Amino acid sequence: MKTSIIAACVLVLVLALWMASGLLTGDQNSDAEANSAAVAEGTENAANEGLMKVQVSVANLESRAREIVLQGQIEPARVLAVRAETSSTIETLPIAKGQRVRANDVIATLALNGRDVDLAEADAQVVAAVSQQNAAAELRKQGLQSKVQSQQAAASLASAQAQRNRIRRDIANTQITAPFNGIVNALPVELGELVNNGDTIAQLVDDSSFKVSAQVAQQSVSELKVGQPVDVELITGQVLRGELTFVASVADSQTRSFTVEAKVRSTGEPIAAGVSASLRIPVETIDTVFLTPSALALGDAGELGVKLVDDEDTVQFIPVSLLSTTIDGAWVSGIPTGSRVITLGQAFVAVGEKVDPIEATEQDTEGDAASAGTQATNES
Repeated sequence: MKTSIIAACVLVLVLALWMASGLLTGDQNSDAEANSAAVAEGTENAANEGLMKVQVSVANLESRAREIVLQGQIEPARVLAVRAETSSTIETLPIAKGQRVRANDVIATLALNGRDVDLAEADAQVVAAVSQQNAAAELRKQGLQSKVQSQQAAASLASAQAQRNRIRRDIANTQITAPFNGIVNALPVELGELVNNGDTIAQLVDDSSFKVSAQVAQQSVSELKVGQPVDVELITGQVLRGELTFVASVADSQTRSFTVEAKVRSTGEPIAAGVSASLRIPVETIDTVFLTPSALALGDAGELGVKLVDDEDTVQFIPVSLLSTTIDGAWVSGIPTGSRVITLGQAFVAVGEKVDPIEATEQDTEGDAASAGTQATNES
């Protein structure tokens, strides 16, 4: 009995010692792991303390059109000098300068000056000539008149009719009408003024459509084709839509540039013809990124580019192509999607240098987006 009790006590003591040794070992291991983590964190912090901090932003690509921008001027599709086709004095001017007219509206009338009397005489001569021809034909049937005499009677009738037609046409020309819808841009005559055949009575402008002409460099002319859509931005701020209607096949001998023309429809709003205009012709769609000026850099050869941070936090330089610019920044192409572009601090780090990148905040990203939105609004 005593032996059993003694054995049980020994067993309990051994178990207690074993559990105590395990707890001690576990605490020592935990302390060692904690010490190792602290040392690693301290080492990393110590390593980062010596690196330049830069702000980076992940590049999100956006498809945009690459455009050829040309400078030109806008002109009406047609400008016509309406001229007198007979000589007389101005009798009426029912249309004022600046007034809109429709086709066949009377712009001015000239005095007949006896043309109505001449027409009455011509009518009488035609009637007499018809009677003479009928009589000659009857005598010809009876064999009482020669063929020559019959032909002379027919010629007299034709001459009388031609004279009457000339007088009628001359009378019709005393009514000077608009050949198409438009605006009377000039009216350089006065009532009672004598005008001769060929004198300008009015200048008529067709404002239903407009023509925009410009010059394109020989390096870009191959990208332009008739029928391409264009946006025409006037110096007044108006934006018109149209299409290319002409691309010259021969360059100007002096400038080595090519003439291009675009046609735009009127929007119904007043358009000042003759003002300067910018032609924006989209030629292709490319993936771009909007960057602020602080993100742009120059390479060793002077090429435009940006500095990126690679997966190992090392600075890299890649060249980019400029699509368009504003005071807020620029749209550029050539940046791979997902790249970490250095937006702040790129001027203080060199290619190949290891840096401590800091992601741009959401507020920074919204600021860049707002700038891009402003640019898009300005271009539309």
